[in-house]
Amino acid sequence: MSMLLILLVGMCVMALFALLLRWASSLDTDEAHRKDYGLLREVAKVPSPTAARVVEERLQEVGVRATTVPDPEGEGMRVLVFPTDREVAIRTLLAD
Repeated sequence: MSMLLILLVGMCVMALFALLLRWASSLDTDEAHRKDYGLLREVAKVPSPTAARVVEERLQEVGVRATTVPDPEGEGMRVLVFPTDREVAIRTLLAD
């Protein structure tokens, strides 16, 4: 009887953890950000890898770490930065 109770309690705890994890994973409802890579956010979309390098270099000049990835639709490149650098990156690019 004691083993059955331990098994039942263990299964209930696992079920609660599963429900908690399912709830926590549903908190990010912004699908646009899921297209980005993890924490990175898009700050520019450019037509070519050369243009992407120019944007990346400009952002690096002001201390913003940036990376470039191909656009999922195959139309150019996307320049991505961390959320903490997003405002500085946008202001820098708009000022140019």
